[in-house]
Amino acid sequence: MEARNRKIEEWFQWIADGAVVLPRFQRYEAWGWWQVEGLLESVLRRPALPVGALLMLEVGDEPPFVARPIVGAPEGGKAFYHLLDGQQRMTALWRSMSGDYENYAFFVDLKELEQPDVITHRRYEKAGKLYPVWCDDNSEVALRNLVPIALLRPGQSAADQAKVWIKEASQGDMDRAMDLNEAITELRSRVSNYSLPFLSLPASTSRETALDVFIRMNTQGTALTAFDIVVAQVEADTGTSLHERVEGLTALVPTLSRYGDPHEIALAVGAVLHGRPPNRATFLRPKFGTELVEVWGRIEQGLKRAVAFLADEMIVNHAILPSDPLVTLMGAYWADAPEGKDAEGSARRLARQAFWRGAFTERYQKTSATRTAQDYRELIAYRDRGGPLPILLNQDETPLPEAAALLTGGWPKTKDRLGRAILATSLRTGGYDFADEQRFSSMSQEGREYHHLFPKARLEEEERPRRQIFCALNCALVSWRTNRTIGAKPPSVYVAERADEVGLPKEEVDRRLRSHCVPPVALRSDDFDAFLNARSALVHHIMTRLCEGHDVGLQDVVEISADAVEEA
Repeated sequence: MEARNRKIEEWFQWIADGAVVLPRFQRYEAWGWWQVEGLLESVLRRPALPVGALLMLEVGDEPPFVARPIVGAPEGGKAFYHLLDGQQRMTALWRSMSGDYENYAFFVDLKELEQPDVITHRRYEKAGKLYPVWCDDNSEVALRNLVPIALLRPGQSAADQAKVWIKEASQGDMDRAMDLNEAITELRSRVSNYSLPFLSLPASTSRETALDVFIRMNTQGTALTAFDIVVAQVEADTGTSLHERVEGLTALVPTLSRYGDPHEIALAVGAVLHGRPPNRATFLRPKFGTELVEVWGRIEQGLKRAVAFLADEMIVNHAILPSDPLVTLMGAYWADAPEGKDAEGSARRLARQAFWRGAFTERYQKTSATRTAQDYRELIAYRDRGGPLPILLNQDETPLPEAAALLTGGWPKTKDRLGRAILATSLRTGGYDFADEQRFSSMSQEGREYHHLFPKARLEEEERPRRQIFCALNCALVSWRTNRTIGAKPPSVYVAERADEVGLPKEEVDRRLRSHCVPPVALRSDDFDAFLNARSALVHHIMTRLCEGHDVGLQDVVEISADAVEEA
């Protein structure tokens, strides 16, 4: 391995000519604006700060890997190097100095030329215009003592642009023009002459060795995720692109991203389909990439059916999902589930049992990866071969909470597992909005907020403990219009006002309340303790039905609402 140095000016020429490209297995751009900002400041300050060495692989007559250009760079030309490590730094330099970031504008603050700060402004579009508007006004930028980073790009083209910018920014003030020219010339020199060292593997290096070096460099630190490493494994073992496979998966299942990162979900499901826990140790096994490709078709099939199942259960996104392992478990479960009529119906009922028991029990509170793999194996054996009752479905080994235990469910927005399970159950029976009657769905969810059924201000006046004020049983997901209208009024008042305002009969108001598993009589009583007990009994009944595999609906709530109040 040979160590060398190249100035940024030379690097940019290489990139423009297509001489430096990225091997396909490299992850995509991942840096945030603050990281770009820090890199630019390291280059511009005096003395300049090092930003680390890059790792290159020389390319011979036959490129060892399928490659792509750096983001924003032109395609074409003969590649002489594959950039194995350092693409985030090189991409940040290239894009910022090309003005290629759509949502950000980078500037140098000229107040302290020896130690200049880089200032970032987020851009946004409104009524067809890009804001802040002043970012595109040269004189306004100069008045703020700022200079666009793009003017510092090496090369004659940027130098010519800098001259035009100085003329417009100075507005005929020759002294100001000279000051700006001096500052920009100095900063351009710093950028052009900044040396970026790199280590170079010779062209004779085998594909396997190059990938091994890449993986080892990125597993001994914290640079890459497990997915990034598996991408390299798949490229090495099968010669195919995992990035392209995931792109195909998201095209097949467009709503998958609502439940988490599709890359991570796919890895987890692949691990479980091989009977292994979905954790980093599994992902970094030497042959995991090959194993993943072997079951990729099943991953796609499983996640397509799993996402449809979750939507049917009113789990429309990650904000409603009680526990992350449930997506993995369902993805693996549906990969080979029977299709058509009775067999699929039985598989659905079993999936419903497994999902809701996983949501309401503490099964995945500890060692969740190991238990997810175990539950998958046991569920499949039970479903397909008549095996023993899985631990997840065994009430003695994995007990469901009593109704009183539901009082401990925390505020769903805080990612409390039991709290989210209670909220999800209340939406499973319809979740019609109190005001506009929209049924809960992926579309209507976007306009809803977490509402206190008994207002927070009222409960604080009663000196209720915070755990009661922010308990899941005091929460309903409603539209912002409803939430603002209710304010701090007691339930009996805002329920009556809502009915009068829109001319709804009491029966219709009660129906909408019940669709959230809210017992109307208990809510109107304005007795918070009685309400919590009544609602916990109601939610517990619906929970039990779901965990038995029943497809519950609003009718289930109507039938037991009176009994729940009586029991409380």
